[in-house]
Amino acid sequence: MTGKYEVVLYNNKLHYELTIKRNITILRGDSASGKSEFVRLLSAYSSNPSSSGITLKCDKRCLVLTEGNWSLFTEAYNDSIFFIDEGNGFLRTKEFANAVKSADNYFVIISREKLSLLPYSIDEIYGLKEGKGAGKYRNPKRVYNEMYRIFGKLPYPIKLPDLIVTEDSDSGNEFFSILFPDKCISSYGKSNIKRILAAHPDQAVIAVVDGAAFGPEMQECMDMVSYSGGRLNIFAPESFEYLILESGIIEVPKAIMEETWEYADSAKYFSWEEFYTGYLLDTTRNSVRQYSKAKLPEFYETAGNIEKIRNILPECMRGL
Repeated sequence: MTGKYEVVLYNNKLHYELTIKRNITILRGDSASGKSEFVRLLSAYSSNPSSSGITLKCDKRCLVLTEGNWSLFTEAYNDSIFFIDEGNGFLRTKEFANAVKSADNYFVIISREKLSLLPYSIDEIYGLKEGKGAGKYRNPKRVYNEMYRIFGKLPYPIKLPDLIVTEDSDSGNEFFSILFPDKCISSYGKSNIKRILAAHPDQAVIAVVDGAAFGPEMQECMDMVSYSGGRLNIFAPESFEYLILESGIIEVPKAIMEETWEYADSAKYFSWEEFYTGYLLDTTRNSVRQYSKAKLPEFYETAGNIEKIRNILPECMRGL
């Protein structure tokens, strides 16, 4: 499944507008913020659309997954958007993660849990807020709820780093080791980033992570960043392969980068990080530019290409 979809759901008291553009979207927030009420309304609509008093507008089928139906629905339906309320135990299972990985569907998950088995993007973690819409409707009791991104561009000033920590130990780590000789280390996986940040209490540290799949770790790491006074920070491009494509080293159609949702098929790619890697591998195969995720090829280590990638980094990360 590809594409970007607007989901509008309302009755005479509540109005929701969601924008869904990746295979996994996370809704978070405190209780009474309206998240579970959305699922309740959608369930009521699905049970009896004509007499529920609820209106749903979306170009795709929208369904609610529960403990009783999730396995059946993920097998039976394609090209749909599934909504899941928090508290469902299957969210933490490998079986569900495998179903999401191969599904031709999108999933909107209401959860304050970490959900480590799912590689969701930091850019697709949202809350719900009461918008300015009350005056837009004739019924003054109606509450208008819209999405807001919880993790966007970080508001913290980035200090010149004493240490760069990369999530991976392969090509991305090699590149940043060129920029920061003797300052770059690998965490050997996203789950170790928090531990590495905590292990250097007296240094300015920047963690370089794949934002397209770092969602499960983001809250804990951002808590550390928030209390560090600017000493710690996170640089979270979609992936290292995204940086290469964005740098201009490889000629890439503008739409690939700006409208990735039209190309990153959820049935093929578990995350956009996988899509960018696959696109780069396919585009450069059997050429002097041939990319390898395991080891950075010499082509990407030339002074000119290093400079192209360096130019799109934050100023303090452009190396020595």
